[in-house]
Amino acid sequence: AQNKEFVCRGHDYERLEAFQQRMLNEFPHAIAMQHANQPDETIFQAEAQYLQIYAVTPIPDNQEVLQRDGIPDNIKSFYKVNHIWRFRYDRPFHKGTKDKENEFKSLWVERTTLILVQSLPGISRWFEVEKREVVEMSPLENAIEVLENKNQQLRTLITQCQTRQMQNINPLTMCLNGVIDAAVNGGVARYQEAFFIKEYILNHPEDGEKIARLRELMLEQAQILEFGLAVHEKVVPQDMRPLHKKLVDQFFVMKSSLGI
Repeated sequence: AQNKEFVCRGHDYERLEAFQQRMLNEFPHAIAMQHANQPDETIFQAEAQYLQIYAVTPIPDNQEVLQRDGIPDNIKSFYKVNHIWRFRYDRPFHKGTKDKENEFKSLWVERTTLILVQSLPGISRWFEVEKREVVEMSPLENAIEVLENKNQQLRTLITQCQTRQMQNINPLTMCLNGVIDAAVNGGVARYQEAFFIKEYILNHPEDGEKIARLRELMLEQAQILEFGLAVHEKVVPQDMRPLHKKLVDQFFVMKSSLGI
């Protein structure tokens, strides 16, 4: 099919490279394109056969199932990847001058949503894309989404740890470590410099609510981390006590940089 787009469900645990190889074996004359950018007209008009393959993220329809407490994780993970019509991929790019010290200031995201003719998985493992929508997310919107996702991930891991659904606590340890480490090494300060300074607030009067939302999410993250560390302390094995203590110490540094 010429100049058509499909979303295809790979085999279980199949890596993108393996899927690409499988497709290229099926289309031996195809030229693989190594990027996810929209191809230009010359490619669309070309006599040669091109294949562009990249990963997309499912957008679940049943948000209320995913957000409701008390629903088992295995049911949630089923809805995350089944009965899906819409998929998306993001392409980060810099607009204007890129600040060497603080990349958050100019980091935009071009988000493409692909809408299928039918939901996956179906009779077939792949369906055609009926419509694509492209929106640009500003650096501030991008920051809000990153924090929302991270807070959600932390909450889920803490709950799994509390309800003993976790065989080992490594995922929680790694997540706490990643968030606290990033915050102490300038993450929080970078957001503050980018969006909370007078200059930004004056130049973007329309962003008042979003700035308030970002601040709220940062404070919320501190509360989640505090709770997460308390849960972690109860279950942390002896050999990881030093790391736990380091996390607690770093967390206090983070709190003071937030002005809490």
